[in-house]
Amino acid sequence: MTFVIPAAISSRLTRKTPRVSLGVFFCACLSLISAFLPIHARADCVLGPADELVALKKVVDGDTLRLKDGRRVRLIGVNTPELAHGKHPAQPLAEEAKEFTERFLAGGDLELVYDRDRHDDHGRVLAHVYNHRGDSLESALLSAGLAFHIAIAPNFALAECLASREDQAREHHRGVWAPGVWPTLAADRVRPGDGGFVVLTGTVKKTDRNRYLWLELDGPVAVRLDPERDYGHRNGRNWQGRKIVVKGWLVDRGEKYSSRNKQHKRWFIASDSEFTIDISRN
Repeated sequence: MTFVIPAAISSRLTRKTPRVSLGVFFCACLSLISAFLPIHARADCVLGPADELVALKKVVDGDTLRLKDGRRVRLIGVNTPELAHGKHPAQPLAEEAKEFTERFLAGGDLELVYDRDRHDDHGRVLAHVYNHRGDSLESALLSAGLAFHIAIAPNFALAECLASREDQAREHHRGVWAPGVWPTLAADRVRPGDGGFVVLTGTVKKTDRNRYLWLELDGPVAVRLDPERDYGHRNGRNWQGRKIVVKGWLVDRGEKYSSRNKQHKRWFIASDSEFTIDISRN
C-alpha cells in the first residue's frame, strides 16, 4: 500500500536525509485481542532537519516519552488511547499503542523536530518524533489506526499530512476505526462523569459569536471554533441544522458553572482547525 503526499504538502516538506522505508511493521488487530497484524505503510510526514538528537529512557504510553535527560516528550498531532490509571480502565487499544511505540523506537536514538510551541501546559516538550531510521512516529501510529489525529494551534506544520494518514486508516477500518472498537458519543447523551478525549457527534441548534464561534449542539455541549478559520466552509454559511463529528477533549465546566450561566452549555470541546471536525454540507 502506498500513501502519497499531496503536491501542496510535499512542497513544504523537506527530507532531512535519505530515508529508509519502514516497510512491514505491526498495527493493532481490529479485534480487541492483544496482538498485531503486519501491514505495509509509510511513516513519512517529515518537517526538515532534526532540532535535537536524544536518547529514550522509556515509553510512558503511545504518545508520551521519557528521555534519559529526564524530560517528558508529548507527540504533536496525535492522541493515543489512555492506559489504565486509578479506577479508570484502559481505553481500547491503549496497550497496543504503547507496545507499537516501543517497537517503533527501538534500536537507536530519536530525532526531535519542533513546531511553533515547544512546551505544553504540563511542562512537557512538544515535538515531532522520528526513530533512528528517520521514520515519523506520528505518521506510523495514525496509519496503523492506533491514534487519533489532533491539530492544536499553533502547531499545524504537519497537520494536513498527518490528517491524510488518519483518513487512510479510517478508510481501511484499522485499529480504532474498526467497527465496534471506539465508541462515538452523541451530544444529547452526555451526562455527569463524561469527559476526556472523545469522538462526539451532534446537530448544531444555535450559534454564538464573541471571541470564539460557538456551535451549540442538541445536548449540553458546545463546540468552540476559531472564527479566523473557515473549517472548509464559506464565511457566513448557516451552521444551524448541520450534523458534525468532532474529535477532542470534552471539558465539564461543572454544575456550579451551569447553574450560574444557564445561557451556556455545561460541556464544551475546542476545535482549533478543520482537521478535527467534519461538518455536513447539506
